[in-house]
Amino acid sequence: MGTPIGWAQLLAWNVTISFIWSLLTPIIYELSRRYTFDRASWKRSLPLHIVASVALAFLGALTLVAVNPFITWTKEPAVPFFAHVLSRTFMDIQRYWYVLLITQAIAYYGKYQERQLLSSQLEAQLANAQLEVLKIQLEPHFLFNTLNSIAALARHDGEAAEHMTLQLADLLRMSLDGVGVHEVPLHQELTFLQKYMDIQLVRFQDRLTVETDIDPRTLDTMVPNLILQPIVENAIRHGIGPRRTPGTVRIATWRDRDDVWMEIRDNGVGLSGGRGIRPREGVGLTNTRGRLRQLYNDDHAMVLEDAPSGGCTVKIRVPYRTRNEEVTSEDVHPSFA
Repeated sequence: MGTPIGWAQLLAWNVTISFIWSLLTPIIYELSRRYTFDRASWKRSLPLHIVASVALAFLGALTLVAVNPFITWTKEPAVPFFAHVLSRTFMDIQRYWYVLLITQAIAYYGKYQERQLLSSQLEAQLANAQLEVLKIQLEPHFLFNTLNSIAALARHDGEAAEHMTLQLADLLRMSLDGVGVHEVPLHQELTFLQKYMDIQLVRFQDRLTVETDIDPRTLDTMVPNLILQPIVENAIRHGIGPRRTPGTVRIATWRDRDDVWMEIRDNGVGLSGGRGIRPREGVGLTNTRGRLRQLYNDDHAMVLEDAPSGGCTVKIRVPYRTRNEEVTSEDVHPSFA
């Protein structure tokens, strides 16, 4: 403008511009929030923001030009007021779009985070629902098999059938305590398994022997609730049941660095049952695989194979991780300690 400008005047001028646009920014933010540029509404929002940018830039320029004489405190060349306002308006329209783009970017980032959170919550709910379905399928399967055993025993040994019924009631009580719980410490799982084995020992009497080899370092690791019972049930029902001679089921666990292995082995008829054809997996094994996959993704293993000395072996590997609580051998049934 042909007139020297001091640093104090430049500072006053820019602070005034910033102050005026700080008053206009909440209006732009509100318009940005209500009229977004998503796929469904951008055609309606764009004209509105064009009009709003001109209107607010004009309002800001009008205010700025009006207070200009009080800010710069120097005489400037005579410029028509309206021409100065229009010039300032077209210079400041970009400020509206800067604020609009920033607020839109913040809004989109917020929506992205919200969708990510919602997606993770939905995935967790889906996984939880799938686990509940698998567990609900498993419990009636176990219950029906046990009731059939009681019915068979009641025909020739009423006292033993009564004892087995009481054991079943105790077992069901433990099962109800675990409703909605998908992982328990191994010592708790072994205690539940011992209750089940007590029922089977009454049924098979001297035809069944149970051996255990439990590594104390594995007792506090978290394992899927009711993970061992269906495998032991299969070993007894399909491995030991068809034998005419007594059979043995061996339960072992051991620690391998950051993993825990659980093994169920029987000396029964094996997978093919002497027919040379491997049968299709039933409810118990299928659900066990499904639950392991839901809980650990690919960080697990389940191996089903014929034992070298006869019978069948099932091995399960899960990551070693514990709940923050002290676990001692006193918490475990004596036969597993």
